[in-house]
Amino acid sequence: MTTRRPRRAAAVATIFVLVAAAGLLAACGHKRAASTQTATQRFAAILGHRPTGLAATIAARGTLVVGEDPEFAPQSTVDSGGTWSGFDVDVARAVASIMGLKTVEIRELDWARVPAALKAGSYDVAISSMTTDPKPSRKLAFAAPYAYSIAQVAVPAGGPTVTSLAELSGKTIGASASTTFQRFLEAASGVSVTLYGSDADALADVGSGRLAGDLTADTTIKSEQAGGAHIAVSNTGFFYQPQAFATRQGESDLVAVLSAAVKTMRANGSLAALSRKWYDGLNVSAAPAAAVPSFSAALAMVKAGTYPAQ
Repeated sequence: MTTRRPRRAAAVATIFVLVAAAGLLAACGHKRAASTQTATQRFAAILGHRPTGLAATIAARGTLVVGEDPEFAPQSTVDSGGTWSGFDVDVARAVASIMGLKTVEIRELDWARVPAALKAGSYDVAISSMTTDPKPSRKLAFAAPYAYSIAQVAVPAGGPTVTSLAELSGKTIGASASTTFQRFLEAASGVSVTLYGSDADALADVGSGRLAGDLTADTTIKSEQAGGAHIAVSNTGFFYQPQAFATRQGESDLVAVLSAAVKTMRANGSLAALSRKWYDGLNVSAAPAAAVPSFSAALAMVKAGTYPAQ
């Protein structure tokens, strides 16, 4: 989400076989021990103490209740039969498994009511590609980032590229209304901004040549390209926005356990694998290039006239 608007001589051989067998038995024993470990015990191992607050409730319940957007492909969608799918949905299920929980219950979220819904206990955590920059609400607490959205310019395939902010000057660039993309472009001097109700409409105009470019998320561009849009990415990124799980404030134990789950997924490669699965090979879990600033930093530099050349 922006600011609205992821899948190794006979004696030696004998010794080797014995050692390998012993290792296999030890590994199996470890797996059995891990499988019998309760969620409360797993939480305690992460925290260094028994879980408190909502974390304790979730561990005892054995179910993680997650808020998701039903119309946010490829992050999350639900079909007519009530089956949920998408990057965020798969991430939620993987996180619950790492946390030692038995099930995941997914409930529909309303973006405008996320803080209130979390406070009321409608769900435990929102896992829906929520950005933490700019901070959407002081009523929310965020786990460690699990993905990054990078703002890039899509241009007509085969047409002129736009690789720097200076090259946007004098051009008409599209952006979805009420987004960080709109805010960034309107802060830049010399850029004519055309607002759209959706990126699909803007990118259709880019593909047909009616629009010089559209500033949007790299994931959106990738998705449209996969669908056959005649567009190309022309720069490494103007800014990035971290995305993280959101829960209500005051739940430091839950935030710590969720962050540990994200760290585990990064380490075992499952987070990158899920990203490539749902984003047509794009790894949104990878940190942006050092030259790409955060949104807040980029906006401040544009306003001060110090945004770096790319």
